Amino acid sequence: MEILNNLGINFKSIIIQGIGFIILLFVLKKFLFGKISAMIKERSEGIKSTYTKIEDDMAEAERLKSEFQRKLSEAEAEAARRVQEAIDEGNRICEGIIKHAHEEAESLTAKARESIEHERKKAVAEIRNQVVTLSMLASSRIIQQSISPQTAEKLVDDVIEEIGELSVR
Repeated sequence: MEILNNLGINFKSIIIQGIGFIILLFVLKKFLFGKISAMIKERSEGIKSTYTKIEDDMAEAERLKSEFQRKLSEAEAEAARRVQEAIDEGNRICEGIIKHAHEEAESLTAKARESIEHERKKAVAEIRNQVVTLSMLASSRIIQQSISPQTAEKLVDDVIEEIGELSVR
């Protein structure tokens, strides 16, 4: 022990310092380490809850993204369907208009043919009436005049001239 004394080591002061250290350790443990430990535990739980919340938010974001993509594809399909319906409706209307135009053209053509036929019949009837009139006129002149070759020739020339005048009108 003398060696320890020569070295300046005093057991009494070591024991007192050890007891003081143990008391300090208990005081720190009771007042400081408990609060620090609680703060560390609280902070750890806060980090865990934040991490869990972030994971939940990411899962929710992924779910919303997939739902949005699904709705977008449904909307695109609906838009394509409506466009196709509009095209089909346009084609149907176009075919109806074309069909109506063809029917109207055929109707107008038929009316024009009927009108032409009516005018032709009217013209033929008028020509017949003129021929009858000319025949009667020629017959009445022949009857009124004495028939000589020169007179007959002159009457035929007059009738031909009148026929020419009537056909020119």
